[in-house]
Amino acid sequence: MTDGIIPLFNTVREYDGRVQLVITDYNRKWVDKFQRILAALSRYPVINLDADDKVRCFPSVHVGTEGHKEMGIIPALSRKGYTMTDFRNFLRSVYSLKREWSTPVNRTSGDRPRLLMILRRNSRAFANEAEAVAAATEVGFEVVSAEPQVVSDMARFAEVVNSCDVMVGVHGAGLTNLVFLPRNATLVQVVPWGDMSWGSNAAFGAPSADMGLRYVQYETTPEETTLKYKYPRDHAVFTDVASINRQGYGMTWELFLNGQ
Repeated sequence: MTDGIIPLFNTVREYDGRVQLVITDYNRKWVDKFQRILAALSRYPVINLDADDKVRCFPSVHVGTEGHKEMGIIPALSRKGYTMTDFRNFLRSVYSLKREWSTPVNRTSGDRPRLLMILRRNSRAFANEAEAVAAATEVGFEVVSAEPQVVSDMARFAEVVNSCDVMVGVHGAGLTNLVFLPRNATLVQVVPWGDMSWGSNAAFGAPSADMGLRYVQYETTPEETTLKYKYPRDHAVFTDVASINRQGYGMTWELFLNGQ
């Protein structure tokens, strides 16, 4: 969504479907996943350039897409002044999403706000998933748990996200589904241990504001990370995180993103 669809929208939406998409390094899974969006941006079949042996003539060609920042559009740099609100309205139309706004519920009538938990099963999974669900339920939420297989079905999951008022998840690709939340909803991002506050906020915190969402960032402590079962408390993982991150993104990924 961040690197592909948002820049693509910003680049071709102005043509109102009168544009043909030509893709290199064609990935069938990616095309299938975003088929509805691609069909809404172009009225023509997508061309797989790597497998295309035809000579094609176009009156003009736009090579590449125009991306501005992490999961966002800068209106001043957009040829047509597009905003993330425009993009979200486009998605609501593509997936026929019903809710534009998240509004306070009437608790006296028995209504409860819906809280969506994005679950992971390998790295960065909630170790206390059952307790977290119970706590959210106790304070008045209707909790919806999203397993990875549900998240992978974009059309189905877009409706689930749009029906919720709060989305909670650990830093990762699953949080890109915030684009389907109604305005005024809240994103709660759990940041893994490892001095990743700035990057996590840039990835999802700042974009939340651009989309009219509320944002809460919770940072994991040494007592809460599963790294405590792998390393002693005097290890650099806890005492000198910066020294590990200075070794490059590969090390950060291995220890802090894929290792807990």
